[in-house]
Amino acid sequence: MFSELVNAQDAAFILDLSTLAELSEAVAGDQIKPGQRGPDGDRFYVRDLAMLKLARLIETLGVDRLKSVRYSEAVLAQRLTAHDKNALDWIENETQELFCLITDRQLARIFLRSKEDFREMDVGAIKPILLPTTKCEINVFRAIRPVLIRARQVLGHRATEV
Repeated sequence: MFSELVNAQDAAFILDLSTLAELSEAVAGDQIKPGQRGPDGDRFYVRDLAMLKLARLIETLGVDRLKSVRYSEAVLAQRLTAHDKNALDWIENETQELFCLITDRQLARIFLRSKEDFREMDVGAIKPILLPTTKCEINVFRAIRPVLIRARQVLGHRATEV
């Protein structure tokens, strides 16, 4: 699912943007790159839309725009490739959830948390921050779940039209 391409109109729907201009701004600001350019317009990978969604959420925490894009890539890029075929199963997983910790506007930790006993296992980006003034955990699965559900709707409609 993450390796599928969607047109700009569908991308705006998947990201829940009010206008295509918002998507154009993200492209102009190097937050997302079109996967394919053509006479019918730009087409975007679903994986890039998921990373943009997370980047925009990280940006709301006061992180610089370009840093938030790099952080979302650090959290998701490798995992999205590994879970391309079972994307929704990975997100709707019954045993664990993926989190990232933003501390003082920096990515401090990427970890999995068990839903049963709440044990945590680091899976990347362990950067201790001494005496942090701000801390925020982001449940990555909850952040990108709407993107996947809308992408499935768009891709499902496309499959029935063929």
